[in-house]
Amino acid sequence: MAQEAIDVLIAVSSGFRPYDFPDPVTFLSGYQSLAESLFVLDRDGAATLIVGPEWDAERVAAHARGIRTYATDDVAQELARLMRGNTKTRIATAGCGRVAPRLAANIGTIAGSAALPFDGSLYAASGPKTDAELANARKAARIAEQGFARMMEVAHPGLPECDLAIEVNLTMKALGADDNFMMMSAQPHARGIMPSSTRPLQKGDIILAEFTPGVAGQLVQNCRTAVLGPPSAELRDKYALVVEAMWAGINAVRPGAHVADVCRAVDRVLEEAGFAEYCRPPHIRRRGHGFGLGSTWPGDIARDNDIGLEEDDAFLVHPNQYLPGPGYMLCGEPVRVTLGGVEVLSETTAALAVIDC
Repeated sequence: MAQEAIDVLIAVSSGFRPYDFPDPVTFLSGYQSLAESLFVLDRDGAATLIVGPEWDAERVAAHARGIRTYATDDVAQELARLMRGNTKTRIATAGCGRVAPRLAANIGTIAGSAALPFDGSLYAASGPKTDAELANARKAARIAEQGFARMMEVAHPGLPECDLAIEVNLTMKALGADDNFMMMSAQPHARGIMPSSTRPLQKGDIILAEFTPGVAGQLVQNCRTAVLGPPSAELRDKYALVVEAMWAGINAVRPGAHVADVCRAVDRVLEEAGFAEYCRPPHIRRRGHGFGLGSTWPGDIARDNDIGLEEDDAFLVHPNQYLPGPGYMLCGEPVRVTLGGVEVLSETTAALAVIDC
């Protein structure tokens, strides 16, 4: 803010925290709001947190550490009151592009037509992970692995997908996840992963699962595939191919490499096996993505991303792939760029899992 002569930063959140888009309010304040929220930061360090709804007052007050807090059913109105009489002319905003147009318009009116977008500066400054963020990411990775282990213990024919998802979610929350984005579905042949339904699991189903627990804003994901009953030889062979592609991508991670290099390394394995057409839309768009509510740097692991990798960049490599025969399959790991190459944050990595039944 000092470098860009910004007097006041207004960060905004919708309250919805997907795992691959940042939440500037949660990142700056450490508070996970239940609805729309604002974080107003002066260049001198004075901060105000405005959250909705009004009945969240007790929780936000307990969180405050040197931060003024307000709970209200109209965060824009409270912001207008706070900014009334403001004489500081250099105002910037972050997060307006991911909230309801009504709220974004109201903030734009309050901040004024000269307000500057600050998203790029905020996320560039918070791109590489700090030691504390990496510690939280490693903890989240352990929780994700334990969530998968619980899925393997509980899953059986006749159990509804949603019941399995609830059990795994509760397990990860009990282990310390303060947030969770999880997708889990099962079919004998899937075109993609879906939210869990009431459909009972059946013998022969291929269970697709993305475990994405969050610890202090680090929503770390692993991607796993399991089969109920003996797998076909085709499933074994093609899943092994996708895992090989994943490791090719992971092994391409190093300081100075470009994000696009990681994507191309994944694709190359599948292309050489004769599946080039499945390495492009509509079958696949990216081979991973960043994570974290402060910054999702370095962004999507895609061919058109030429960002150069630096030490302590952290992201997910997941060549989730549809192939003829077995259908859609998931595998993926969180990684960190190290001075000498790459660290895989998972202790146990993707392999086709078999549930005896």
